[in-house]
Amino acid sequence: MPAGPPRCPGTWLRQAGELRFAPDRPWMPFEAEQWLDGDGVGFRWRARVRMAPLVRAHVVDAFEDGRGFLVARLFGVIPVARSRGPAADVGEAMRGLAELPWRPFAFREGPPFEWAAHGPGRLGAVFDDGRTRVAVEFEVDGEGRVVGVTAAARPRSAGNAVIETPWAGRFSEYREFDGVRLPTVAEVSWILPEGPFTYWRGRVTEFRVRPGAAS
Repeated sequence: MPAGPPRCPGTWLRQAGELRFAPDRPWMPFEAEQWLDGDGVGFRWRARVRMAPLVRAHVVDAFEDGRGFLVARLFGVIPVARSRGPAADVGEAMRGLAELPWRPFAFREGPPFEWAAHGPGRLGAVFDDGRTRVAVEFEVDGEGRVVGVTAAARPRSAGNAVIETPWAGRFSEYREFDGVRLPTVAEVSWILPEGPFTYWRGRVTEFRVRPGAAS
């Protein structure tokens, strides 16, 4: 990270990638922008997903003011998915914590994070804002780069049920943007009994440090 003020107000990035809803469902391409608070785990991810040749969904996934939510609308108008409540708070806070490599200044901040060494190349991180508490474990290589993240359980929607499910992500292809080194390629998977189900993969195409908080 470049030298400068100890606190970073926020970061912004642009992504391109694809996602899917189930192992037997097709991949759907997306383009997205994401705003991340410089400390804490607040973020807003806004994406356009091509669900079919002439069908687009607009998705907002966020953790803001201590609350998590997801809203998806076809053509930006017709609601097709919505998630709020305690499970969404935990799931989105965990996503925000796992994505610290895209707000690397947060690694040198104090509260609201707790850190613990879990062995060679393993770094435990806990976020607790007094209302939501989540934990992940980062895998760090010999050059200090985060290359993976895992969680023992994250809320996963399965029909009308929410199931606590092991979860993992991978980071790779580090690049430097304006003096900040961060991973540009990532993928995320649910660890199901039958094996890993990778449901999201993407690439950072632009990045910058920005004033203000996620909005």
